[in-house]
Amino acid sequence: MTFIRSILLLAALTFSAPAMAQNVAVISQEMALTTSKVGIYVGQQLQVIDNQIDAEFEPELVPLRAQAQQLNAEASALAPEVLRTRNDLMRREQDLRLKLGELANWKQRQMAASRNQALKPVLEAYQAAVNGVIADKKIDILFDGADILFRNKQSDITEAVVIKMDAALTTTSVARVRVPRVPPAAPAQGARR
Repeated sequence: MTFIRSILLLAALTFSAPAMAQNVAVISQEMALTTSKVGIYVGQQLQVIDNQIDAEFEPELVPLRAQAQQLNAEASALAPEVLRTRNDLMRREQDLRLKLGELANWKQRQMAASRNQALKPVLEAYQAAVNGVIADKKIDILFDGADILFRNKQSDITEAVVIKMDAALTTTSVARVRVPRVPPAAPAQGARR
C-alpha cells in the first residue's frame, strides 16, 4: 500500500505546476544506521552482549540438550504406532520446548532492550544529520528508501547523512539491559459488565 501511495505522490509531483520546482530526495534509514561508524560499533557491542548471554545460558542448556537427546533416543526406538500412544514422551517434549522457548524469549527481550537503549543517541544523531542534509540540499520532499524501487545517486542522501553522523558520533554507550526472566503480566483489560 505504501508503494502505491509513493507512486501516486511521485506522479502528482511530476505533473504539478512546472514553475514550482521541488527538490525530492530518498534516504535509507536502515543503511545509514548500519553503515555509520556508530552503527557498526553498536552492532559489534551487541554481538558481545549476545555472546555473554549465550555463555550465561550454557549451564542451563547442557542438561536440556541431554534430556532432548535421551528423548530422541527413546522416541526413535519406538514404532510410530506406539509413539503416538506415549503421552509421557509427548509431555516431556512439550516441557523441553517450553523451557527452551522461555530461554530464547528471555534472551530476545534482553537483546531488544539493550539495542533500544543503545540506539537512542544514534537515532538522535541520525535525525540531526538528516535535518542538516535537508537544509544543505534544500530538500522539499524526502522519501523512505524502503518504499522506492529505483533511485539515482543524485537523489539518494543516505551517504551524505552517514558522513554527517560519522562527524558527530562514532561510539556510544552500549550496555546490557537485564530484564526479568518472566515478562511482567499484561495489565488486565477493563472489567466485564
